Amino acid sequence: MDANANEKILAKDVMKTEVISVSPETTVKEVARLMIENKISAFPVVNKYNEIVGVISENDLISKIVKPHEPGLMTYLFHAALASSNEVLEYRKAMTRWNAQTAEDAMTSPAICVSPDDTIEKVGKVMLDDKVKRVFVAEEGHLLGVISRSVFVELLLRD
Repeated sequence: MDANANEKILAKDVMKTEVISVSPETTVKEVARLMIENKISAFPVVNKYNEIVGVISENDLISKIVKPHEPGLMTYLFHAALASSNEVLEYRKAMTRWNAQTAEDAMTSPAICVSPDDTIEKVGKVMLDDKVKRVFVAEEGHLLGVISRSVFVELLLRD
């Protein structure tokens, strides 16, 4: 496909608009069931105003199974007192995910989003730079659609 043609393709031209989403209150078990039933590896988490507040993926659910590695006692005591240790902060975040019962507790936030008027070139760069499999298309925080890696494979087949 011609590189100049990519500059004319916008996110809104290739996004999928039928997006399954979950609410922050959706249970982790329900998220897992939806993933299996729909063969989808992640969902946007949206509030009652259809604003994207995060994303919950298979990777987030792995965190429910694998207990986080606890920092050493001295590291924890020293840095917990100062509240400055990345290791301690990451451990606390991982423990929240490990104990998560809802999408809100297990999700990654913020979700990676693009504008409907962003070029496919920019969308691809965002996906590569942020190492994500999908981006959500949003306008003023409201979910409009999703673009996954398969869109780029399909674009290769266009004339």
